[in-house]
Amino acid sequence: MSDSVATAHVEDAYRVLLRRSLTVGAAVAAVCVVAAAVLAGVEGLLSALVGSVMVLVFFGARLVVMRRTARSNPQLVLIAALGVYTVKIVLLGVAMVLLMGVSWIDGPALGLSVIACAVGWLAAEMRAFVKLRVPVFGAPAPRDPDGGS
Repeated sequence: MSDSVATAHVEDAYRVLLRRSLTVGAAVAAVCVVAAAVLAGVEGLLSALVGSVMVLVFFGARLVVMRRTARSNPQLVLIAALGVYTVKIVLLGVAMVLLMGVSWIDGPALGLSVIACAVGWLAAEMRAFVKLRVPVFGAPAPRDPDGGS
């Protein structure tokens, strides 16, 4: 498999992961928003909407960055993955702390929507990854018909 074919395959894999995760994440977000609206009114609706959008944006950005760095060397991909993960978690935590002081935010609706969307997104991403059947190691080298390696 040539490098350009392998890179295209990796980029396609990230595209599939993003599409499937975003679909499930948006469905979970819709359920959270409706449930929060029924249980906590307009404040719950807005809080669940804010929490859901935060998760979808932060988690989606990670896959977009990983897709863009797929052509790079493995060390850069690892650094990008760890950096994006760290930034995502820190920004999500800072946003949660800042939003807890806003008067129209319902804390339980915000927190539960963030947790539900994150779990839904990660479950969909894991399922999509398993279904992609991406080989961990490259294809074995062709064997020499004369018995050599």
